[in-house]
Amino acid sequence: MILPDTILAVRESSTRARIAAARSSTRAPIAAPRESSTRAPIAALALVAVAATVAACSPAQNGTADGANQPAAVVSADSRITMQRLPCFGTCPVYTVDITADGTVRFTGENFVDSTGARTAAIAPDSAAALMREMIARGFHDFADRYTHEAKECGSYHTDAPRVILTLNAGGRVKTVEHDYGCSDAPDELRALQDRVDSVAGVRRWVGGQ
Repeated sequence: MILPDTILAVRESSTRARIAAARSSTRAPIAAPRESSTRAPIAALALVAVAATVAACSPAQNGTADGANQPAAVVSADSRITMQRLPCFGTCPVYTVDITADGTVRFTGENFVDSTGARTAAIAPDSAAALMREMIARGFHDFADRYTHEAKECGSYHTDAPRVILTLNAGGRVKTVEHDYGCSDAPDELRALQDRVDSVAGVRRWVGGQ
C-alpha cells in the first residue's frame, strides 16, 4: 500500500524535473544567423567601384591632365620663326623679323619704320621656345597655306590691305602661311599670332609708334 505522503513526494519530484527541463531548454544559445554568401561578392564589387571612382578623379600622369594628351613640341637648335610684313596702299610698316631658338632676333627694316636696314637683339631662349610652342598649341599648323585673293579660304575680299608671310620651323615641320588682310575669312587667331611674334621679338624699338 502506497502512502499518501509517498505519492505527494513522487509528484513533487516529477514537477521539479519538468521545470528544470523547461529552464534548460530556454537557456540554450540561439544560433547566430549565417552571413549571406552573397555579401562577399557585393563587398568586392563595392571596392572595385570605389577604386574606379578614385582613379577617374585623379589627375592624369605625364602632363596629360585636363585632356592635354599631346606632348610638347620639340624645339631644336635650328628651330626658327620668320615673319615678313609686306606693303599696303598706304604707310604700313614693311620689314622682316627672324627669331631663332637661341633667342637671337634679326630685324630688317625697309619702309615706314624708324630703323631701316639690319638690326640685331637677343631675347631669352626660353621665350623663343615658348613662342614656338605657343604657335603650335594655338593651331598654326592647322591653318590654310594661303588666305589670299585667289584662295578659296579667303572669303570676301577688299584691296589695298597689307600682307604677312609667317613661317614656323619647329616640331619637325616647316609651315608657312600667307595672309592678305583683305580676306574676311582669315582666322583671328592667325593675326593674333602675328602680333605675338612682334611682341616677343620687341620690334617696336625699330618700327616706332606707327
